[in-house]
Amino acid sequence: MRFHTPFVYFCSQHGAENAIKSDNCSAEGPFRLSFSQPGFVTLKGVMEVAPWSHALPNSPWIRLAGHAFASLRGDDAVPLVEKVLSDYRELDWDAIHVWQRDPVMPGWNGFEPGKTPLVSAIESEIIKQLHSLGDPRADSVGKIVPAKTKVLDLILLEPNYWWVGSHLVETIEQGWPGGVFPVSPPENMISRAYLKLAEAIAWSELPIAKGDRIVEIGSSPGGACQRLLELGLIVTGVDPAEMDPLVLSHPRFSHWQARSLQVKRRRFAGFKWLVCDANVAPNYTLDTVEGIVTYPTSQFEGLLLTMKLSEWDQSHKVSEHMKRVESWGFANVRARQLAYNRREYCLAATRS
Repeated sequence: MRFHTPFVYFCSQHGAENAIKSDNCSAEGPFRLSFSQPGFVTLKGVMEVAPWSHALPNSPWIRLAGHAFASLRGDDAVPLVEKVLSDYRELDWDAIHVWQRDPVMPGWNGFEPGKTPLVSAIESEIIKQLHSLGDPRADSVGKIVPAKTKVLDLILLEPNYWWVGSHLVETIEQGWPGGVFPVSPPENMISRAYLKLAEAIAWSELPIAKGDRIVEIGSSPGGACQRLLELGLIVTGVDPAEMDPLVLSHPRFSHWQARSLQVKRRRFAGFKWLVCDANVAPNYTLDTVEGIVTYPTSQFEGLLLTMKLSEWDQSHKVSEHMKRVESWGFANVRARQLAYNRREYCLAATRS
């Protein structure tokens, strides 16, 4: 079977598709729109390419991208799995990832991205069939994998409508099934900010260490601080609103109950990291953070900023935001819409 294909896929949050299309489907761009559903889009390139090539769409709004081979329909998972393993057995994949397209925006009615009972059931069937074939790759199904791993993607648009694709892992998030970091929150999770920050730290790979001092701007009610305290950091939250008692009573937490603009800039001396997830426009976030990190006594080595968008048509301003942060002396600046973000994205920056 020939596995070269002109088609690629990308998955994203509902609503982000148009931002990605505008980045990759212009008249001069390398791709043309093919099949599309909310959160999942296929594009056709100008030529057929190998299944592990780098000819893929690129955008901070893409959760995961890969090469698209074919779609399958059927009400019984067993024969569908049999067909996938038969048709793609000769493709030199190392691991299989099964994942579902998001049905709605994260956080809506309690929905969060990640593994579902249906995905778990299909993974179990794949493992069963691979074991019956004596295929040692059964141990790879659904696992987080390192760089250079060749992944066969089984994408569930609907329970009875699947797509088959592939991608080569080159970045940490490409090793997560469906590009979603598997967060296991505590039962007493204070807010969704816990999920966002857990993923942000994993994706950014900031060298945050136990005992580091970190400040969060816009910390109430305390979900992000809860995660930071779990990691052993010394945490200060800046917010005029009340903090959750669970965080407020922690011995490594301090609350500056004020707006960040009311805090004298010299008080930020000694902090190594800054997190900001304030419910304000991007320029307000950048103005606030710039005033803190460029003050002469500041010693910040890295930032994690959540940039809120009032409308999707602001998505083209990501590069502008990144250049502004670079101008503060941060040499390594990256942007990504995290799986647990809503209409917002994460900007990560380090000095070196």
